[in-house]
Amino acid sequence: MVTAPSLWGLIPLFLFIVLIFRKWNPIAAIGGAIIVGAVMSGASLMDVATVIAKNGMTDFVAYIGLVILAGGGLGKIAEKTGVARNIVSFILKRVGINSPNKAMVSTMIASCVLSALLGTLAGANAIIAPVLIPVVAAAGLSSSVVAILFHGAAAAGLLLGPFTPPMVTLMELTGLSYPQVLLHAGLPYAIVLLIVTFVYSKVILKKSLKDHAYPSEDANVHVEEPNHDPRQAMISKQATAAFLITLIGAIIYGITVKGGANFTIVVILLTAIVTGLAGRMNPNQISETFVEGAKPLLWIFLQFVLFTPFIYFIEKMGGFEALKNLLLPLVESSGQTGMIIISTLVNVAGIPGAAVAHSILMHKMFLPTVTNLHVPMSIWALALLVGSQMPSFLYPTGDAIGAMGLARSNDLKNVIIFGVVATVAVMLLVIVYAFLL
Repeated sequence: MVTAPSLWGLIPLFLFIVLIFRKWNPIAAIGGAIIVGAVMSGASLMDVATVIAKNGMTDFVAYIGLVILAGGGLGKIAEKTGVARNIVSFILKRVGINSPNKAMVSTMIASCVLSALLGTLAGANAIIAPVLIPVVAAAGLSSSVVAILFHGAAAAGLLLGPFTPPMVTLMELTGLSYPQVLLHAGLPYAIVLLIVTFVYSKVILKKSLKDHAYPSEDANVHVEEPNHDPRQAMISKQATAAFLITLIGAIIYGITVKGGANFTIVVILLTAIVTGLAGRMNPNQISETFVEGAKPLLWIFLQFVLFTPFIYFIEKMGGFEALKNLLLPLVESSGQTGMIIISTLVNVAGIPGAAVAHSILMHKMFLPTVTNLHVPMSIWALALLVGSQMPSFLYPTGDAIGAMGLARSNDLKNVIIFGVVATVAVMLLVIVYAFLL
């Protein structure tokens, strides 16, 4: 049995990271880490059950999992009612794709907007891919470029939406409002990421067309209008209007009453119901479609429920406390600027594919030092966001591979290089902010 505080208490965390890198299912990886943590801390089976029931189901992390499930449900309703397709088609028509540059801009706008509205990276790209690929292929984009655009732009969208998992998590951890998190963290990060995405895509476009051009049949496909039936087209437009009005109205109301992260689930559910009704779905169809969209994300919810017991046993053994004691002299001696840079660098090399969990880990680990050094919470929000999100760029995780699959690309090399370039650029943003403290 490990006596706190001890660096041995971090073994479950290291085990979890190793298993994730070895491509274990996240639930299996975190389950194995919980077992090791329980054994090392001397916990009984009843202790494990109690922590899962009392802590896992009631902790804010589980609520984030619920938000993700609900976001998947809303996305499916937006897809079934034609809302998502209408939004993409509107963007395509407004930009007017007649050159590679406009094709890249259109793809980025569509991916970013839908990701921000639906709160899901993979879901947004899955919806727009069939509509966009024939158009951008005809405009002269390669599959390599489209994969990078999907990855970078959708990731940027998650940093802008009011009820996306990273933004909801930041609001809860820092106590900042949505406008504050957006202004100080989400927007600067997203702008840098979008610029890097566009510039890198421009740089590789000509060369990637030689080896990764879309087949001619893709470039010759005619993209049909969303609906040929006038009645269905009218219903789809009404559903789109209902979706946008309800979503924007609920967001404004939530900001006005300072609803914070807890109001997120209401925004999603209300928008889903109103959109479904406007799309002429009956209550049963709305429920069934909502559940259909949430089902593929159930594993995330289960992972988040198990995350609290995972953290509990690490804290019980004093793993974070021991690490803090070890790093504290270095961090404190470097002042506010050094603390922000060092903590972000440490966490950028952290857990890939578990951004929300990573944010909470970072916050628990460094919050005492942040408080002692009087680091502004707005700057800490940016450090949290960068430290938790960039591992998905630094390593070829599910987000990157998923973007490649949807873009029909097999060019992993450029995706990896893009991830490294994006990581360096965003870290430079943190360094600039740190020196401006």
